Amino acid sequence: MTMAKASLSSLAEVCGVSTSTVSRALSGHPAVRAEVRAKIEAAAAKYGYQRNELVGKLMSHLRTGRTERFLGNLAVIHVPSAAQPKLLPAQRRCIAGAVTRATELGFKLYEFSFGRDGLDAAGYGRMLRARGVQGVIFLFAEPTGLPVGFPTEAFATVEIDYGQPEPSLHTVCLDHFGTLTGALERLKGLGYRRVGLFLTKFKDQRIRHKWSAAFSSYQGYSGRIGKVPMLIEDEIDETLFKRWHQTHRPDVVVGHMDEALGWLQRAGIRVPEDTAFFNLSWTERKRACAGLDLRLELQGEVAAETIIAQIQRGERGQPADPRKIMVRGRWVGGPTIRAEAAGQI
Repeated sequence: MTMAKASLSSLAEVCGVSTSTVSRALSGHPAVRAEVRAKIEAAAAKYGYQRNELVGKLMSHLRTGRTERFLGNLAVIHVPSAAQPKLLPAQRRCIAGAVTRATELGFKLYEFSFGRDGLDAAGYGRMLRARGVQGVIFLFAEPTGLPVGFPTEAFATVEIDYGQPEPSLHTVCLDHFGTLTGALERLKGLGYRRVGLFLTKFKDQRIRHKWSAAFSSYQGYSGRIGKVPMLIEDEIDETLFKRWHQTHRPDVVVGHMDEALGWLQRAGIRVPEDTAFFNLSWTERKRACAGLDLRLELQGEVAAETIIAQIQRGERGQPADPRKIMVRGRWVGGPTIRAEAAGQI
């Protein structure tokens, strides 16, 4: 049989089933037997049928007389590691943003943590399809790669942050390089001339060394923030930090650990009069300070928008050319640097 353009009715004729069975099979409805679904999916692939998921949902509502604005289901899957078995507070804020935006766009988002439900990767795929999930957002504890055997071909997919050694999915993440470069420019504008950066190695490696690369580039080519060497170690404690500070005397320290405020104060250093402090992760602060709002909820919102757009276009699986959508962080003033009006970088 040849088809000018594959349709539900033409696929139904080829497979010897009703058009409603074809529709249910292609939307992942659990009522369709596995062998029938496989036959229909094979025919759809052979004849090049593309299903518009959102149109399908709309037609279903019209047929059933529903009036609520529901278009489909999404899932976020946390992939834990031995060092980080649970979601971090920052990741929970990303999920909260994704839930909010998905709801606004007519989608429900389910949350799972890989390995916690006693299922392997293939089992998760079957469960998600049975729930009618069309798109999956991945959150990784550290760069580990996709769970082996997960059927990415059945879903629209995206990840938040850097979760794979070699990215194979579209990624939503912070623009670490541009965000820090902008912050350094503003610190220079406030008159700071000896800027020091301190980071644990894991933090820098986790984001492909974007923080250290931005600092090194700005320090070397943009001028006038001094030549204080970066402090990047496996662990940074009070003794190590004080030795670095006493040796190089930065007038502002930039880092992700606000414990440094206590270390400076115990050494008799006035903040911000003698040395200022700027938090790379103001979003996770424990003390009042200036820093960068990493806009975690916005990252989740953009991830939801991205995956819903893929569903609307009928895209599934790992893309041939993974893309990054980057969100800029926001400068937040505070008592640990010289006064300046807050605003976006």
